[in-house]
Amino acid sequence: MLAPEHVRARRRGDRLRLVPLAGDERRRAVELAAALLETTAGQLGRVRDEVELAWAEVPSEPRDKRLHEGLVKLVSDLCEFGAPLDLEPSELRRRVFTLASQLRAEDPSGDLDRQGVLARVAGELGVSGEVLERGLYSDLKGAQRLEAMAAGVTPEALVERYETGQLQGALLRAVRVTLTVRCAHPQGYRRLFHRLKFQRLLHRIERLPDGAHRVEVDGPFSLFESVTKYGLQLASLVPALHECDHVLVDAELRWGKGRLPVRLEHELRGASAEGAPPLRDDVASLLERLEKSGSRWRAKICTEVLDLPGVGLCVPDLVFEREGRRPVYLEVLGFWSRDAVWRRVELVERGLAARVLFAASSRLRVSEAVLEDHESSALYVYKGTMSPRAVLERVDALGGAVS
Repeated sequence: MLAPEHVRARRRGDRLRLVPLAGDERRRAVELAAALLETTAGQLGRVRDEVELAWAEVPSEPRDKRLHEGLVKLVSDLCEFGAPLDLEPSELRRRVFTLASQLRAEDPSGDLDRQGVLARVAGELGVSGEVLERGLYSDLKGAQRLEAMAAGVTPEALVERYETGQLQGALLRAVRVTLTVRCAHPQGYRRLFHRLKFQRLLHRIERLPDGAHRVEVDGPFSLFESVTKYGLQLASLVPALHECDHVLVDAELRWGKGRLPVRLEHELRGASAEGAPPLRDDVASLLERLEKSGSRWRAKICTEVLDLPGVGLCVPDLVFEREGRRPVYLEVLGFWSRDAVWRRVELVERGLAARVLFAASSRLRVSEAVLEDHESSALYVYKGTMSPRAVLERVDALGGAVS
């Protein structure tokens, strides 16, 4: 993934525009990507400092400096650096220095044989002296060895990642992002909404009169903590945007060294993807345990979006079905924010017809009492992980008989 300093953008006043690769510039990018991939393949076994020097020495034009640095970042993401031994470098050094001290104490006047010390320790570990010596300081980043590089990445594919990475890098500086999304099929929207939840992004979704959806997402620079982690989660949403037919991105950023406020508008065109959206780990774990519970309620992944026109919508994770009973939906809010809970309460109070169980972590400091007077919905507050028994008890209470 690209960092903000790798993003090719032009600023005019308070507006920022991403600069795409086109024509001769894109050709140079593909050639540079090919040279970097070939160079990397020839550096296997070398230390990071040597590999990075080789990347820097790949010829490119001065005007392509930012492009060069960005492609190097993506190539480095393909690489696996590591230590030559399983033992921690600090433990290797302890063994070597302990033996050296013992030998020095036994013969204070003699010359210490460095290679002899390394050979003895290497023999105890069953490795060569060369491998041991490489591992002594492999906890230093520059001393780590290039062990492998992801296979099958072509120069063209690397350049495509670079182009996708432009928007990702910019969003790492976002305060707020508004997405106007259009998908040819309902499943396209659902995949995106589930990806928002999968990435644990703070968001609000509104259906527009023309059938499109407006999604407002809080950016990392709207938070007081976990800015870097949250920013990476937001940037990881970009590939999912390419699976929608049309997306208009309107982002408020803090840009440059001075973190000046700017606005970025960007347009994406793709094609609605098919297939089931990913499940968050906590939901997948709950579903697995529910399937083993032996309950007469059958839980499955939900494929619906519950919409209350003019108010908002929610995206259930699971739906519970049982013969002769009304279906009950489960939306897991996790530990996003208290606002997410209050927005669901508003949906219920303003007439959401479906029977929904909302699950929220106790870390949000909300009470189940906020929905206790509503027959069609309930709030389940859990500590740690969700209990299948507690979920089923609440589902059974909500799922009244079909009249």
